[in-house]
Amino acid sequence: MAHFGKIMAYVLLTAFPVVLGASCFLLRKETHLVVGLSVAALMVQLALVLFMPVDRPVRLLGLTLNLDPLGRLFLAGFPAVTALMVLTTQRLPHGEHFVSIALVIIGVASAIVLLLQEPFVVALLLVSAGLLSILAIVDLPTGAPTLIAPRLIASALKYLVLMAFAGALAYMGFVLINVYRPGVFLDQIAPRIVLALMVVAFGVRIGLVPFHSWLPDLVEDASPLASALIIVVLNTTGLLFLISVFQFFPALVSENERGLQLLTWLGALAALAGSCLALVQDCPRRIIGYLVVYNAGMILFGLATTTSIGLAGAVFEALNQMLAVPLLMVSLAFLEQPNGHSLKTERRDVLWRWPLAGSGLLGSGAALVGLPPSSGFASKMLLYEVAARRGAFLLILLISSSVLAMLALARIARDWLISAPGDQPGSATPLLLGATELDLPSRRSLTPEPLIAAFVVLTFLGGILAIGLYPQPLLATIADVIRGLTFVRGEG
Repeated sequence: MAHFGKIMAYVLLTAFPVVLGASCFLLRKETHLVVGLSVAALMVQLALVLFMPVDRPVRLLGLTLNLDPLGRLFLAGFPAVTALMVLTTQRLPHGEHFVSIALVIIGVASAIVLLLQEPFVVALLLVSAGLLSILAIVDLPTGAPTLIAPRLIASALKYLVLMAFAGALAYMGFVLINVYRPGVFLDQIAPRIVLALMVVAFGVRIGLVPFHSWLPDLVEDASPLASALIIVVLNTTGLLFLISVFQFFPALVSENERGLQLLTWLGALAALAGSCLALVQDCPRRIIGYLVVYNAGMILFGLATTTSIGLAGAVFEALNQMLAVPLLMVSLAFLEQPNGHSLKTERRDVLWRWPLAGSGLLGSGAALVGLPPSSGFASKMLLYEVAARRGAFLLILLISSSVLAMLALARIARDWLISAPGDQPGSATPLLLGATELDLPSRRSLTPEPLIAAFVVLTFLGGILAIGLYPQPLLATIADVIRGLTFVRGEG
């Protein structure tokens, strides 16, 4: 009976959000009902994850399902962050099917995390998640007067092709792992090839330079909420995927010392390239996209060190991204509402007109680039520490990339957020002789920011500041998780 209960708990963890997603699809015209139902479902999903025991594997239909501590850490974050994004759909433009697609993606991500011991199934699920993401990218709001823009279709197709390519590479890597036998012909070549295939698949999925082109295009053309969902949920599963590969196939680490050293340099260079590309962009959306690319390079660097400090920095950085990116996209969406101005215009005083959304944009950007006292500062310090132990030049690369990323964020602030107010409503203009009030220009009244914006922005900002000011509990949790990973090496 206890074994049956564990099986049902795992099935419920994956099937529950999918079933609720189907229900939300049927009720999609009732916006308030769908939002309330989906938020309640995500809170139930969070409770299931928190109260489910870890490391209790079960067999179902010939597959092994297990929730490890690292998986629970991220599976708890997915529904919490998604619930906050869903709340904003009451006031933000969003796709007609966004809520139902988000719930289904949460279910698929849960299945990926639970089935990490089944690599072939995980490779197929990753491709399936990419297909679901296309639905979120091209989804239009209810009653939209226009068809899907050609640029958006191009971005969606690019993402689809690259995700299918990443899935094929991962599948090929798993095939080579299965046929690899130490001590036989080409036994030293197989681990190197497998590591290369897995890293490229991982790099394509998280938008790592030089496989990054889909990410800035997606952020520029797609809905901010859809972009945040893909980056937070699906990119993070890519990190869990690569960690599980190292965990279950430790030969990829033990027999690839030079390859991993090369990856640390490639991660640092990828972060530097992402920050450089962010600095030279003219569109704020593309700057944000390249800041995420920079962050992907930092994550690869920490993971490639395979040390406890470096891996803690990579996991911490991924958790920081789970808070920063949704706040960044939600703030951007509020700033681009129809009653305001698009950031593509010459508007330079957005922070003074919409202070909550502007503060959210600045605070989330600070977390992404690692400014104190945000959560990103704590994670970046771990990565700087492991870089310092490996050489001054590597440390210089990481610090330079962070400085350039900060300059890119400062450019957003200078050009679109914190310049002097322009046409704020002023004192009444006196009537000239012979003129009437109808001859005066109309006074522009700004629509106040919605209450839901204040709640969501302040919740995210509170989490970012709380973790940044007091990171010890989260660091202790991450350290406990890392102790259970067998491929982790010493501190050097």
